[in-house]
Amino acid sequence: MFKSKKPEVNIYIPKSALGVIYDECDQYDLDETGGRLIGNYKKNGNKYTIEVSGIIEPGPKATRTATSFFQDGEYQEKIFRSVEEKHPDVEHLGSWHTHHVNGLDTLSSGDRATYQRIVNHHMHNTDFFYALLVVEKKTGGQQRYTIKHYFLRRKDSAIYEIPDSQVHIIDKPLIWPFSGANNYLPSSIPKAVEVKSNSNQERVKDQEFFAEFYSGFKPLFSKNTNAFYWKGKLNLVDNTFLDVVVIENQDDHGWAYSIAVADQIPSISNILTSYKDRTFKSARLAVFNIERNINQGIYLKKESNV
Repeated sequence: MFKSKKPEVNIYIPKSALGVIYDECDQYDLDETGGRLIGNYKKNGNKYTIEVSGIIEPGPKATRTATSFFQDGEYQEKIFRSVEEKHPDVEHLGSWHTHHVNGLDTLSSGDRATYQRIVNHHMHNTDFFYALLVVEKKTGGQQRYTIKHYFLRRKDSAIYEIPDSQVHIIDKPLIWPFSGANNYLPSSIPKAVEVKSNSNQERVKDQEFFAEFYSGFKPLFSKNTNAFYWKGKLNLVDNTFLDVVVIENQDDHGWAYSIAVADQIPSISNILTSYKDRTFKSARLAVFNIERNINQGIYLKKESNV
């Protein structure tokens, strides 16, 4: 390989895409995880403009440990092809994964070798590979994690770290995952329930998250059960809607959240049953997980009927 002139790369990534990534990291806070980055790009000589428009989940067969992560490529390719039908110009841009669970603040030697192999493969559709790496969990602030961005180019042995000044966070809906998060609205905290910030910090974060990404979810309080809960609709991948309720509970270990679905849908009954006894650290994680699992179930069932 030869070393060529350093490329000039600008990354544009939606705030909602970062939300998907951060929520995945919140769920797997002991093991590595990740996903695919899709979108569009422009190239003018040595200048690249990359715009992320979707995050494809790891897939149901992904495997994770504290030091390794392997994606479900078959699932991800099926998702990409279905997205491509509606957005023919979409491209595989690269992938993201996390090291915040093991303390490594850069790409591993295995990451570098894998990405070099991908970008130089004859079947790889672009002459570059974009890698987003989550390196540290932060305390406080809207950006929950510290992330780094890397750029690899075909027939170039160098791996370029993109400076923060060339990474632009934008307000734009995602083409995948297809969810309520696509209906991006400016932040505004719902006023249905007054929340004291010193009583439950997760509830405050949930309010901010739902106001920004799932504006139809409202915080409510039941006098009968003396419990706080969230209620709203999920907009699913098949353009149907599902009414869900997330209930806040407190025990000796702190706050926990359970989720229930008002509708009985035979085709996804096994998924809904699996959530009957599950609890989560926050309401946003409960909603994010059940939405993703239901969408996966709908998609896989559709594929099996083709």
